[in-house]
Amino acid sequence: MDALWADLHPIIAGERSAFAQRCHELALSMAHLHLLTLLDTHGAMSMGSVAKMLGAALPNVTGLVSRMQERGIVERVHEQEDRRVVLVRLTRTGKAQLRKLELIRRRRLALALGEMTPAQRVTLLQSIHDLRVAFGRANATNDQGDR
Repeated sequence: MDALWADLHPIIAGERSAFAQRCHELALSMAHLHLLTLLDTHGAMSMGSVAKMLGAALPNVTGLVSRMQERGIVERVHEQEDRRVVLVRLTRTGKAQLRKLELIRRRRLALALGEMTPAQRVTLLQSIHDLRVAFGRANATNDQGDR
């Protein structure tokens, strides 16, 4: 396990650093990115739901959303059924920024995979599949332990 981590850690750390640099170039903080990712995954959300999922106080989330709205990456809209409820959702600009980050990540991965032989890629694919299955089992075990 130590040898595996010793080889894996520099890859993870390097990609994390490169990703943080790309976010910085787009003027996205990690809080911005977290909110964009939540909205991309879950769709429009109430301010209260955003605060809960970010583990932040509502006034802090209000400030974060306001700054992001000023930049045009999120917008506030009123819920149709109850106009008192304010939802936050991604704008086209916000979606485009997320897609740009994902495209850059995919290109970097494709470049690295292109350095491998076809046989190495097949082996890697099987290992990734095995790791995904193992994470699924570990998460199921962890979820049961949380109850």
